Amino acid sequence: MDSGTGGNSPEEAALTLLGVNRAILSRITVRSPLLALPVSVLVTWAIAAIAQAIVEPSEFGLGDPMTRSAFLRVHRAQFLAIALGAALVGGCAGVPDIASQQEAMAPESGAVSSDAAPTANQAIAPADAVASDRAKVSEVIEPAPSDIGQPAPQLVKQASLVLVLTDIDAAVDQVQTILQQAQGDMLSLQDHRSPEGTAQQVTLTLRVPQGELDAVLNALRPLGTVQQQSLTAEDVSSQLVDLDARLKNLRQSEAALLKIMERSGEISHVLEVARELSTVRESIERMAAQQQNLKRQVAFSQIYLTLESPVTQVTPLRPVGETLDNTWESATQSVKAFTVSGLKLALWLLAFSPYWVLLAAVGYGGYRLWHHHTAQPEPAEADNS
Repeated sequence: MDSGTGGNSPEEAALTLLGVNRAILSRITVRSPLLALPVSVLVTWAIAAIAQAIVEPSEFGLGDPMTRSAFLRVHRAQFLAIALGAALVGGCAGVPDIASQQEAMAPESGAVSSDAAPTANQAIAPADAVASDRAKVSEVIEPAPSDIGQPAPQLVKQASLVLVLTDIDAAVDQVQTILQQAQGDMLSLQDHRSPEGTAQQVTLTLRVPQGELDAVLNALRPLGTVQQQSLTAEDVSSQLVDLDARLKNLRQSEAALLKIMERSGEISHVLEVARELSTVRESIERMAAQQQNLKRQVAFSQIYLTLESPVTQVTPLRPVGETLDNTWESATQSVKAFTVSGLKLALWLLAFSPYWVLLAAVGYGGYRLWHHHTAQPEPAEADNS
């Protein structure tokens, strides 16, 4: 084969080298564009060495080994020039291929715009540019905050109100009117009156929708003077969630037991499954009742209302006989007290009698001495006369 055909000429080897280099480069630089140039040089150098080895020097008239060595020394520079040229062409051509691939992938992902596609200059950009690109991508793919709000707490509310007013019967009628407007109910009413008819107390238990609780309380306060009021709320959200989860598990157990009962053929197995199924259904009914009760308490609030009449201080008149009895009892108590006091005084005097005798003797002696001293000058006066 002559050189005109170009079967194994250096020019054809260079073209083949360029195609192989582009194919290898397009795969390697997908993952790391910065390694495109050094990888292309290394691959081209290796392929050039292989091409030199496979060329038949005999076709160029170089059958002698010495002539073959001279041929390699002469054409080595030509092969190196072809290799470097192919590397540069492959490196420059590989980067646009990567850019075109990334531009084609951008519409599918929807995360990065066409302006963010890397170019040949961006492939060798510094680290700060890469960091800025990563920041942009993170801003694009960062999920937006969720707008789903937390569920409202399930509260059981109870209120207590004590009012003081004069006309309680009229107030009870007004309370019934307020309940009808709020679509509430009166659960109980207790009326207490004093025997004299001077005091009255009415206790009512009201049930209203929870949304109407504040409006009903505001309508009840003007009926009288507020003496006492209170409002309590209990959160039963966790209890409702727990009951709902337990009911789901029990219903799944019930369905599984029904399937087992359908497959069981022996009477003993059927009876055992039936007993277990009865226990599960009993638990379901009990928990369902608890759940309904809690939901009813959440939906409706209770108001404990007390209506009282003003307290008046009235002194009742006692009968004459009762008055005389009380007077006689007071007199006898006074006599007893005076007698006891006299006896106590006598005992005190008796206990201190020695001191009283001593004091009396001293007093009597003093008196005698004073009397004797004052009575002596009288005889002298008589003699002078």
